[in-house]
Amino acid sequence: AEFLSHASGLDWILIDMEHGPSELNDVLLQLMAAQTGKAEPMVRIPWNEPVLVKRLLDIGCQSLLFPMVNTAAEAKAAVAATRYPPQGIRGVMTTARMSNYGASLETYYKEAGDQICCIVQIETPEAVDNIEEIAAVEGVDGLFVGPADLAATMGHLGNSQHPEVRAKIEDAFKRIKATGKASGFISYEEDNKWVLKMGCNFCALGTDLSMLTGAVRSKTAEFHEFCKTLDK
Repeated sequence: AEFLSHASGLDWILIDMEHGPSELNDVLLQLMAAQTGKAEPMVRIPWNEPVLVKRLLDIGCQSLLFPMVNTAAEAKAAVAATRYPPQGIRGVMTTARMSNYGASLETYYKEAGDQICCIVQIETPEAVDNIEEIAAVEGVDGLFVGPADLAATMGHLGNSQHPEVRAKIEDAFKRIKATGKASGFISYEEDNKWVLKMGCNFCALGTDLSMLTGAVRSKTAEFHEFCKTLDK
């Protein structure tokens, strides 16, 4: 997290609690390492669940990605979890990392809602159908299209390249763009370029594991070929 935030050139990084092994204390350490750098750390929570959201915000998380948001009601619930009453349901903590352990508490209470970034994931045909209503929810800052789960929920598990899935992705981006909200995506190089041309605002270029294994396999293959040229 420290390297990626400080020296990678990335604009943002994702700390994944949905499909990754990170728990709350792991996220705390990653936030402490990343938040002094240049890339904004965004945390993807396992589910749209307010108790974990509250705890993440209390340790200083400012950008959250909510998975599987299918309706405006679910989007409203996500936003409410990030806002203090009367705008939301977030529980009130005083001395914690989010307010510099109380040093900036009065300012934090007033400004926290405006500083928190709330991104919801569009991962089902139902969610695509409801994009306009989801985007209209006050406090939703962006909609992030997830191709893998979208493909699965369309009956094409493991095949986000299926023509029906690609057509649905294209439809999603057209609709998000029309709402004026920011849009995001995760895939590999060519698909990221494809959606960026459609107006996507931010992309995840891959995962740490995919980038690491890809680089190692490429370098290993290169040296295996080189070794074949050596005299035995």
